[in-house]
Amino acid sequence: MIEEQEYLDPRLYYANELDNWTKLWCHDTSFYHNFENIIDECVYFPNREAVLPLVTIYSLVPSKWSKVLGILMCYGREGSGKSTVSHLACKFHGQKQTFSATDTFASIRNSLDKMRWLTSDKQFEKEGAILCWDNIHSSTLTENKAIYQMLLFGYNRASEKISIANSSGENLDFYVFSPKILSTVDPIHLDTRFRELHRRIYLIPHKPYKMFTAHDKEPYQHRTIEDRLDLDSICWDGIEDKFHQFWGDKGNCAKYAKLRTSLTRKNSQYSKNLPKSITSERWTITIDLIVTGIVTGKWSSPIEAIEYFDTYWQYIDSEMIESSATIGLLKLFINEQVGREIAINQKLIAEGFSPNDIYLSPNKLKDKMLFHAARGELDISATNKEISEIMNQLGWKLTTKGWKQI
Repeated sequence: MIEEQEYLDPRLYYANELDNWTKLWCHDTSFYHNFENIIDECVYFPNREAVLPLVTIYSLVPSKWSKVLGILMCYGREGSGKSTVSHLACKFHGQKQTFSATDTFASIRNSLDKMRWLTSDKQFEKEGAILCWDNIHSSTLTENKAIYQMLLFGYNRASEKISIANSSGENLDFYVFSPKILSTVDPIHLDTRFRELHRRIYLIPHKPYKMFTAHDKEPYQHRTIEDRLDLDSICWDGIEDKFHQFWGDKGNCAKYAKLRTSLTRKNSQYSKNLPKSITSERWTITIDLIVTGIVTGKWSSPIEAIEYFDTYWQYIDSEMIESSATIGLLKLFINEQVGREIAINQKLIAEGFSPNDIYLSPNKLKDKMLFHAARGELDISATNKEISEIMNQLGWKLTTKGWKQI
């Protein structure tokens, strides 16, 4: 007969040896800045000032009180800190599980139900739900339509119900709204198969520290990559209590509801005077983040928050242009064809003269794109419409004489 033995829990033993997260907490600073400091110690971001506030705020957003939340997509090469963002967000919310590309829709749906609902009739909602997927691929979305539906419709409470037929043909309803963080090495944000998803994404570009530019390294000039905090070196037990205590405070929740309502009123002064980079679609997925940032102590007013998001979206727009392989090939083609003429025009403008008209041959452009497509070098399907959209972004307009620089 085997004698009953005391269970030895490794977590308790490690908790006694590891540094505790409370050593990173400062009671003299805001709720927001404490969590920002923790993320900043664990993940190094290119263009830190443009993305760290968004990552922090998204990690602190109250799922119970928010209504429209895009998907935080961490994109970059291996070893660039993408997964760390997901793991930290889970710890902050008190969730134990991150998902992978091999998880089924059913398992993710069941986990979300457990995170969200206090009762089986889904009348009372918990705080702290968040879905974090690690190492998602384009094939994850093309091969599993239910997961893609979850992403498309689960960003907005108004559209979160999706119906999926079971094995007997009966439609079952699922509610899939929640914050969602994805990490991927695939350029899903550039893949035209997922165009509907693109307007629901907050892109967070990552890259290994060795690839940082001098500008990227400026915020870390007094640190090295070896100074980055390893998640496994810290005991995180109890950090979720800070999150739940904050969003369990009636005053904070009342402030959230009041501020969100003021931002969504029909005649809101803020939505009427948005910067060019914040389109109406972007404004819709930004509102809950602005409210979260103000309530948690990042910003003092919506105007301050809007100024930040203007900076963020401008950065992402420039990143989208620079990161696309197709755009890179188009820019190379333009330079090969009329690079000399462009340089002459730049000199003319600098000297106060009017520039010359510059044209590109549409047939040459089409042949060049077909050549690259045959070699598998394009990151989009390169239809005429798509090429036209990119050429317009690069400052060219199709006329009867050809592509004209504008």
